[in-house]
Amino acid sequence: MTESEKIAITKYDLYYESRMTKVEATTEALKNDILEIKSNIKEIRSDLKWMLGVMGSVGMIIVGLMAHGFKWF
Repeated sequence: MTESEKIAITKYDLYYESRMTKVEATTEALKNDILEIKSNIKEIRSDLKWMLGVMGSVGMIIVGLMAHGFKWF
């Protein structure tokens, strides 16, 4: 193997090593973003459950008041 071939291989290796480093950094950033999205979804679910419970309770109270107003009981 000649000296120029060795230099070409070294440049090739360095080029792809730097690209792989960028890919790995991007992958880590994506993993962190996905974990953040998952935690946000869990918060939204808990808020949604609480909101649906409150809305159901308020709805039942309104139905009860309407029934009382119409003299259904």
